Amino acid sequence: MAGLFNSSRSSNSTEVLGNLTSRYVRAYLETGGPLTQGELSAVSAAYGAVFLVGVLGNLLVAVVLLKVPHMRNPTNYLLLNLSVADLLFLLVCMPVSLIETWVSFPWILGEFVCYFSPYMEFVTFHASTLTIMVISVERYYVICKPLHCKETLTGRFIASVLVVLWPAAFITSLPVLFITRFRQIDSVGPEPLYTCETDSTFWAKVYLLSSAAVFYFLPIVLLSGCCLVISRHLNTPDIQPSVGQRAAMDNRIRSRKQVTYMLLAVAVLFFICLLPYRSTLLGLMYAPQEMMQLMGNKGLLILIIICRIMVYINSTVNPILYNITSTKFRRAFKQAIGITAGNETSRTGTGNETNNTRRMHARRRSTAV
Repeated sequence: MAGLFNSSRSSNSTEVLGNLTSRYVRAYLETGGPLTQGELSAVSAAYGAVFLVGVLGNLLVAVVLLKVPHMRNPTNYLLLNLSVADLLFLLVCMPVSLIETWVSFPWILGEFVCYFSPYMEFVTFHASTLTIMVISVERYYVICKPLHCKETLTGRFIASVLVVLWPAAFITSLPVLFITRFRQIDSVGPEPLYTCETDSTFWAKVYLLSSAAVFYFLPIVLLSGCCLVISRHLNTPDIQPSVGQRAAMDNRIRSRKQVTYMLLAVAVLFFICLLPYRSTLLGLMYAPQEMMQLMGNKGLLILIIICRIMVYINSTVNPILYNITSTKFRRAFKQAIGITAGNETSRTGTGNETNNTRRMHARRRSTAV
């Protein structure tokens, strides 16, 4: 989020930044940024907590699929892909955002990071959105067209989808490299000063608006439609089971509902957390300069920090949602980290002792008769 939000803040004031004299630059550097030391420490603590929980949680999803064989299915491979995108986002973009919060002006991370960080930000956003769209379609086929699903949604098919998905995310994010600008401004001392900005040109606005439409608003419509159809199908199954099959079918429907609700929660949270980011990014692009001046540097920076934390929270809470909404995932998480090994052994031992006791009683009764 480095290049885009930092630059969006300055995109409507590029002329001002370009005409800064050394006197004004020196005054800015001497007075420090708009946030106090205490506020910066609080933001850093929040960033650190979100980063730690997010990295560990998303790594644990990969560990679950590696160590628990029965969790390896197409849906969970898609969730693993979502965790990969979240990990990339946290590891690449979050440290840059934290440094930028502490030193909001000038840009101190160099030209490569200026272009690479916002580019990877959009790559991970697009990959996450495409993954959620694939998950919604996969759920539709699993629940509404189960016979067709067995022939189509194989592991090989999901792998081929992911092979196409990531190049699509990288390609559709390429325009970010062309609307980002690494600029040199007046220097205070011997070292030059730089800013990392986003152009506010017509084509920059077109791309950001198109990205929001294709990778935010359109997926919401698709997801809503799939969820509506899936909900109707789960509540009114096509096949009426016999008395003997009813219990098995009820369990199957309950399991499918649980997975569907889990994926729905992931998708809803994704779109809610990205709404402030998308809205603010477009607002900074189209808002008049007077409105930005009215908010002031501190107000604008606080708004940007809130948007960033919302997006980082989204990349953090998915593994927590899996544990809350899915019994299978909760058991698999425990099994992956070795929590249930002793409990299951004790339960197995108790079961064996109970069976042996029952056999002994049966033998005693038969002897007595």
